[in-house]
Amino acid sequence: MLLVIIGLTQYFDFFTGLQMQVVTNAHLIWIVCGVLLALSAGGAFVWHKFIKKTDLHQWFQPIITYYVAHKIATYGAAKLLKTQFQVPNFILESPVGELNGFWLTWTYFGYSQTFAFVLGTMQVVGSILLIFRKTRLLATFILLPILINIDFIDHFYHISPLAYYNSLHYTFILIFLMFLDIDKLVYAFLSYKEYFYFNKKTVFLNLIRVIIIGGAFLHIYLLKSGFQPKTAINGVWKIDEITMHNRKVNPSIATMDSVWSKIYFEWRYGLLIKYNPYQFNETKDLQGQYQIDESKHLAKITLQRPNNKVDSLNLQYQIKDSTMVMWGMYEKDSLIMRLTKLK
Repeated sequence: MLLVIIGLTQYFDFFTGLQMQVVTNAHLIWIVCGVLLALSAGGAFVWHKFIKKTDLHQWFQPIITYYVAHKIATYGAAKLLKTQFQVPNFILESPVGELNGFWLTWTYFGYSQTFAFVLGTMQVVGSILLIFRKTRLLATFILLPILINIDFIDHFYHISPLAYYNSLHYTFILIFLMFLDIDKLVYAFLSYKEYFYFNKKTVFLNLIRVIIIGGAFLHIYLLKSGFQPKTAINGVWKIDEITMHNRKVNPSIATMDSVWSKIYFEWRYGLLIKYNPYQFNETKDLQGQYQIDESKHLAKITLQRPNNKVDSLNLQYQIKDSTMVMWGMYEKDSLIMRLTKLK
């Protein structure tokens, strides 16, 4: 009930700001948690020891249920009415690598309005089921996976601390409501008993079980072993100077899109050579694969041109600190590049 009261005060800006100060201060969080636990324990003791004229549970449980149903339905309505996951244009025009966790999450989930609609509908339907006693347990099974997933997102993607607190205490309340039906949970999940017999059948079945799970890890391990091993050349390289077709060019002062500007040696996704340093152009930029022979300082590169023409080139390279020089032949002509590693 104390959590309900705290949650309801968020309808007033003053209390919302006060709660934001608490959840962003580690010391205050522990102090407030201690005070809440003391109040809860003290209130329960006083009630059971000296008062206890009526059963408060018949009042508190519906209030708690209606509160969390209202709050979760509010988030569902925000998705259905398109006020959540709406990303401003200045964020959409920002490079993905520069977005913080909040805008990265909002951009990702806002990409599909259908997904937001489905998620919002599940929250609303779950909230409706929650306010009816006969369907309350079913509602917790629908809503808890959604809320727990939101808890993880709020935590690991550094969403607003107050939003994180809200999702956590909604989750806590749902778990509380679920365990009010502990007898049904025990009957559903723990009533079946299987006795262990050590014989050929059980040994064979257990071996199959190990193969099923272990085989999944083995499959991914074998897939990973086929990737190009990480080397010093992996990363993003800015081309400071390039000599091609007997012409030396500085890409930073050349006409945009007229010359190579960046090379990406990805660990898993092959190689990309960009013309425009600020934008990926799928129809113009060169993509391909590469193999590195560190002992010979040799990069064997296969490029796929937009016109489906395939070019192969072998480039020698020399790395010193964060700079690299690459040289070789390209299109029957000499190629020399001086590069600086960005990341």
